[in-house]
Amino acid sequence: MPRPVDRDKYDSKRSAIVRVAAGQFAEHGYRGATTAAICQAAGISSGTFFHYFPTKLELLVAVLGSDVDDLGADLERIEAEASGLAAILAYAAALEGDIADSSYSTFVNGLLGVAAEPSVAAMLSAESETVLAFLVRHVDIGQRDTSIRRDVSAPKLAAWIGWLIDGAAQSAVAGLPERPIPLREAILALTNSGPKDLKR
Repeated sequence: MPRPVDRDKYDSKRSAIVRVAAGQFAEHGYRGATTAAICQAAGISSGTFFHYFPTKLELLVAVLGSDVDDLGADLERIEAEASGLAAILAYAAALEGDIADSSYSTFVNGLLGVAAEPSVAAMLSAESETVLAFLVRHVDIGQRDTSIRRDVSAPKLAAWIGWLIDGAAQSAVAGLPERPIPLREAILALTNSGPKDLKR
């Protein structure tokens, strides 16, 4: 008769492996991070590793899923303190901090070979949808409080802001020279709003 699983202990160990793997993928990329190195960093045997994650790809999907959860929590924190244009600018500022870290480009470049895998693509899509929903919500709020232009629909303007954000992220990943203006200023220009009454 199989031994009953202690769900809390199982989930805790799984989360610990995911955290270690996230660090390894950020430092070495998906291809460069070996299961042996992940096992060593996590202090587990390969048997334990494969008990939780039959393949390295499944571990990557778990890391991406954790990232989506963290993103949702980060956006909730922003929304607890700001709304409308101020919330969008707060997210942009946080993202600029993330993409300035060299580990961001290492991690994203490491996804290039596996981004088309259905399970990976689903996680990347979930992340994009989470951000877009946040942007639409706060563009709508900003349009209602007149801090954001109202001549373009909220979904369309949110998509434009998303393109600016994606472009900034892609520039960082590609190692292009620093942008001529910060992302926050580009968003302000796009939304036709000045910096008045906004905390920097």
